Amino acid sequence: MARTLVGLDIGSTGVRAAEFVPGRRRATVRRFASVPLAPGVVHAGTVVDGQALTQAIRQLWSQGRFGTKEVAIGVANSGVLVRQMDLDWMPPADFRKALRYQVQDVLPFSVDEANLDYHLLDEPEVPDENGEPRRVARILLVAAAREVVDSFVAAARDAGLRTRTVDLLPFALLRARTPALVDGAHVTEAIVDVGSDVVSVVVHHGGVPRYVRMIPGVGGDLVTQAVQQRYDWTWEEAERTKVYVGLPGHAHLDPSQLESVAPRSDGLDHAAQQVVAVAASQLAGEIETTLDFYRASAGELDSPVGQVLLAGSGSLLGGFAEHLAERLDVPVERLDVAGTLRMRGRAHVAGLDPAALAVPAGLCAGAAR
Repeated sequence: MARTLVGLDIGSTGVRAAEFVPGRRRATVRRFASVPLAPGVVHAGTVVDGQALTQAIRQLWSQGRFGTKEVAIGVANSGVLVRQMDLDWMPPADFRKALRYQVQDVLPFSVDEANLDYHLLDEPEVPDENGEPRRVARILLVAAAREVVDSFVAAARDAGLRTRTVDLLPFALLRARTPALVDGAHVTEAIVDVGSDVVSVVVHHGGVPRYVRMIPGVGGDLVTQAVQQRYDWTWEEAERTKVYVGLPGHAHLDPSQLESVAPRSDGLDHAAQQVVAVAASQLAGEIETTLDFYRASAGELDSPVGQVLLAGSGSLLGGFAEHLAERLDVPVERLDVAGTLRMRGRAHVAGLDPAALAVPAGLCAGAAR
């Protein structure tokens, strides 16, 4: 039987995992499971309570009955440095060995306490100080303080798992996506993951990353908190009401689909929707500002963003995709990788959002590089 791997997606509100069997053309999803996390266990991409996270992962493995203990873990943390650089060209094996010495002066922490990786963007010739052509390796450097990564690895290890790789969540989303073509040509695309309290953005062209940013303290919880503070409700009441009312112009969900909702009248529905709209506009504004920064810093050969794909639980808010499309003036769709995967056995979960498979699928694809 083909060797399997589990992609482990650890967020602020829950832990999700999917087990994949590699294939020549597409992978097969064998199992999927998710468990909620108590508030404060993971905050803004940082492990706060390692013991509680370990317990949740154990529960996840018991529930999912995965056939392997080998995992690939994704992280999204503002403490991870992602920066484009031109470095001296070397053969790949030599370049990786010399990387730490070439970048040590640009890191905000000691290179001895860092986990380093990079994506090769290009190998152009640029003029040196004497005007002579010099071949360089143009890379997107990824550097994370070891303590950021180690806390996730330690929680998985204490749950009895073996971590094969740790990868940046935006890169996992990128690998889970088949690059879009318009009239036979690649389109520059932004993939935006809206989590509970972290927004991750990766802009790419034809699968090559051009820009990455992670925004902590911003996400779906921003909207829930606004409703909670306005009406002095519990967090659960505010969350359910947010989901129910959505944005103006968006049809309400059928209340029978929800276990319960906060007490309200038609007038309160309208008022709560306005609160949701203001907070959601602030969230959309953070995404718009990020893409504006990409546009301002893009090189001459970089194309403007022609499409946005949304992932993450925070992007499920009714009407949010339409609102973001109006602000950005580009098409905005949900990221759906289900069509590129085979589903088998326990992978079929009632009510499973296909976008929930994106991060685990991309993590496993990265581990197979």
